[in-house]
Amino acid sequence: MRSTVVVPLILAIAALTPTLRADGGDGPGPRHKPIVAGNITVNPYDIVAVFRPQDQQGVAVYIGRPGQAIQAIIIKDSREAGTVFKEIWDNVEVTKDPGEDDARPLTRMRPKEADRAGATLIVNVQRVLAINWDADHRQVHVHLDKLLANETFADPNGDGDGAPYLEIQNVHDAAEAVMASYKICLLKK
Repeated sequence: MRSTVVVPLILAIAALTPTLRADGGDGPGPRHKPIVAGNITVNPYDIVAVFRPQDQQGVAVYIGRPGQAIQAIIIKDSREAGTVFKEIWDNVEVTKDPGEDDARPLTRMRPKEADRAGATLIVNVQRVLAINWDADHRQVHVHLDKLLANETFADPNGDGDGAPYLEIQNVHDAAEAVMASYKICLLKK
């Protein structure tokens, strides 16, 4: 008789105990707190990339879960865009340098010893499919995990029609830094 009362009581308590994750889901998975960068609050594990073109006016924060479409949060105001990029770049709880092997989801795509002034990209390396040079070695194309075919990534500055990859010009060796960082991430021990 005693066990018939205890079991339903335990099940009732377990059903009423909230186990919410930062992303609002109540399913299995790691718990994480959201980060705040400028006017954005986001789960860092849902960030695919943070892209700031060389002219450093706008910033695009690409978010999405694995296997789902990527959405872009475009920030065109240069002051706010700079704040968002800098706060994500400087957040040591979620952003690491290339080659560091820990659980932080984001990687600064600039080797540690390189000049930070040309920083253009922060990525979740697990969501990068490939990075390749274009034919004349003037830019790299960063191909990200994305479910929908024939979609393009919006340019944060509204220039052009977009492309199915992020394009980083090799101005001030920015493309070289992104490629070198990606190689460091792939070749880490």
